[in-house]
Amino acid sequence: MSTGERSEARRRAVAVGPGVCHALGLTMLVITEWVRADLKDATSMASHGYLKGMIEFAGSLADTDWYKPAVDLYDNVSFGEPRAALWAAVIMALVVRLNRYGPQEAQQLLSWVAAGYCLLATLALLPYLAAPGAGVILVLALCGGVVHVATR
Repeated sequence: MSTGERSEARRRAVAVGPGVCHALGLTMLVITEWVRADLKDATSMASHGYLKGMIEFAGSLADTDWYKPAVDLYDNVSFGEPRAALWAAVIMALVVRLNRYGPQEAQQLLSWVAAGYCLLATLALLPYLAAPGAGVILVLALCGGVVHVATR
């Protein structure tokens, strides 16, 4: 294999499928951390207009058959620390994408595990997408760009 070629395992580790999931996970991480920081020093929740949209969106999702099981699974696989687990999954995904010389089979496994967790987190945290409103498109584009740039 020449210097410019990627092995099959490396190609699968940094493929578009897991990359989209990694970008979604990074998007959710950015939005949830922004909401968390915004509400940290809040004296009145009424001053945060996006909360109404989040609550309405969560209410509409609660009426579906798939949302509650997705949230329950998310809570169970994160061992009670969903914030830390999402941070770990996103960082793991970025490290795999940045490190082209690591053990490729292990990186493929880490990439797909991180992608699965990021996708599950995205489903469970969907109400947070209401927080930035239409700005979610910009956040997603920026996060997709970060994942793309990190891919070597």
